[in-house]
Order: sequence, then structure tokens, then C-alpha cells
Amino acid sequence: MARSLLPQHIEDARKTVPVLDSLPAKGYPGYINRTGQLRTIGQLYDRTTVFGHIAFSPDEAYALTNKRSPHALYELMVISAGSTQRPGLHDHSPAFVHGLGVIADAFAGHCHAYDLTPVVSWSYDPMTLDRESIQGEKRFHAHLVGRTQAERATVTAKAIPARQLSATRARRIVEEASVLGSLLSADVVDPDALRVLVPVPALSTATATVTAQFELPDGWASLTAPALHEDIAYIHRKLRRTYDEILRVCTTGRSGKWERPTVREFDADEISVPLRPGTRATLAHYIRALRPEILTDRRGIDRTRDTHVYPLADLAYAVTIAEQAGKVYLHLRTNLFSDLGGAGISIIDGVIVKTKKGVEKLRPAEIAGREAFQAEYLGRVHRHPLASRVFFPRI
Repeated sequence: MARSLLPQHIEDARKTVPVLDSLPAKGYPGYINRTGQLRTIGQLYDRTTVFGHIAFSPDEAYALTNKRSPHALYELMVISAGSTQRPGLHDHSPAFVHGLGVIADAFAGHCHAYDLTPVVSWSYDPMTLDRESIQGEKRFHAHLVGRTQAERATVTAKAIPARQLSATRARRIVEEASVLGSLLSADVVDPDALRVLVPVPALSTATATVTAQFELPDGWASLTAPALHEDIAYIHRKLRRTYDEILRVCTTGRSGKWERPTVREFDADEISVPLRPGTRATLAHYIRALRPEILTDRRGIDRTRDTHVYPLADLAYAVTIAEQAGKVYLHLRTNLFSDLGGAGISIIDGVIVKTKKGVEKLRPAEIAGREAFQAEYLGRVHRHPLASRVFFPRI
């Protein structure tokens, strides 16, 4: 019998997390989904509908676009649209992050006017190029999704504990590395260093069990705070440092095309990051429970095993901003095996929800409703109190 990747009491907590597999999303008739197709600005314009394109410098810009492979009926996408591909939000300037915050805050208000629940998400996984990735399009892009009351009712009615899923499906939606990530984040992120985000204690809620959960104290308006950029960059630095230190002490080898580091004998006390004893013991348990075959060449294996057995190539995480019990939270979910990023996994009323794209086709009336929602949003974002700072960032 395979050893659990987590100590039993933490694995038991993971198995109680409410999940939904899956919430269907209709697709455009005739559209074929391909990733990695937006490497240049020309491709961005050729392959999407661009509603607006704002530059901050010759090498940094963002575009508001229509998502041609929908995760929901009511949706837009913000994508980094400079000449250089920048994969992470921390790779961008404070002006870019501020612009995204205003766009998201306006989107949330627009969703509320439509009686929708807003969800904003993005992923970071620039290095995985051989297997399915949580960031198929390596340019930073954020999904702005409005969930209907009918979708919320479906989630409430059909949510089940993760223990009722198969081991593979449970790992895909609430993988063990996400639980480990929540524990590590709680130890390495100093709450006093954060200017906007307020950490929620790890394991204190179902969502804080499988994500590093942070409250936005002023709701969606918190995303417009100038200091948010500092918080995002700080958390990324802490995750980067932790990931690199774990690799240094616990593995040997490197990542490359169908190549990953392998686990070696290690002393967990040599991992030079400030971890509580329980977290350090959980980390050691996790790494020692990895089967050797997980970290070997998987070429020729079917997609299911490639995706759920062969790991991602480097630090990878997904961010979801969602409402829960009258508050707004930012959730950061670390990934090692799962291929589901910030839009592939949504958080709706505290339930971890997998989205299944391309289920049936959008009807003409639905496409018209989607386009009307997008057009009305573009008018709303122009009226946001901070809109001039977004559209004219130099003023």
C-alpha cells in the first residue's frame, strides 16, 4: 500500500475539503482550444478580441480581451501585452498591478449589478513546457469570471468531501502539495511585512487547508491599494526562497525537457527557512513519501499519468480571489502534480470547484448576452474613480 504523502491527521483534513468535480462551461461553436498561441502582440490581436490595450512603457502593457475558450458565460481576460513575455504578476510594475486592481474592482461591482458572484484568478508556472501546465499561456493573464446564482446553487447541491473522489481526481483538485504549501506559507510569510493582505491561519478553514488564504480587509477595493504590489512581490520572494532551499537540501539533479530532480537522503533541519517543527516534519514526511518512479522519465506514458504522476518543472502556484461568507479572500494554491490553474479551479462559497470547459456549445442568445455583459463592463470601468490612473498612467 502506497504511503500517504501527508501525515494522517493532515491527510484527513484534506479529505474533508468540499469539492465539485465538475462545473460545466459551454464553448464557442467551432473553436479549438490551443495554448501557447499568444507569444506576440500580433497573435494577441489575430486570435482574440481586444477591447483595450494600455501601455505603461515600450515593454509593458496590458490588454482586456474576450476569452475564446470560456471558463464561464460571463467572463473577460486581462493579459500582459508588452513586447516581452512576463509570466508573473510580480514581474510587472506597480502601475500594472494597480491597473489590474482597478479592473478587478470594477469587474466585481459589475458582477454585483448583474447578480453574479465575481471570481478573479491567475497562475504562475513559466517553466513547465513538456507536460500539461497550470499556465499554458506563459504571458501573465488574469481571468475575470462572474458566476451565476444557478451555478452557485449547483455547487451547494453537488459539493462532496474530497474523500469521495478517486485518488487521482482528488489530487487534481486538492493535491497534497497545496496543503503543504499552505503550511509553508503560514511559516515563511511574516504578517507584519504585509501592507494589505491579512493571513488566515493554516488549516483553520477548508479553503485555508488547501490554499494559503489571505483576507482583503476592504473587500474588492483592497485590490486598488498601491501597496498590493509589494505584498504580491514579497510573497513570491518567500515562496521562491523556500522552494529553492527545499530543492537544495532534499534533491539532486535539475529540471529540463522530461527531466526532474530526484529525491536524495537529507536532513530536514538543514532546510534554512523558518519553519515550525510540525511544518518541518510534514515537509520531510511528504518528500520521503514520494515514490522514486514519480521523478523519472515519463515519456510515452498516457496523458493522465503524465499529468498526475510527473511533476511540474519549477515553482508553480495559482491565485484565486473570491467571496466567502461576506468577505473577500485571496487564495494561493501551490502545485506540484496538478495541471489545473487559477481558472481551472475556482472557489465558490468555500467549495473548490473544477471547471470543465467545452461542455456543449454556446447558443446565439448566450453569445449575445456575453457580449452585452462585456460591453457594459467596459463602460463601467471607465467610470471607476481611479480609471484615469489606469488609462492614463503617466498623469
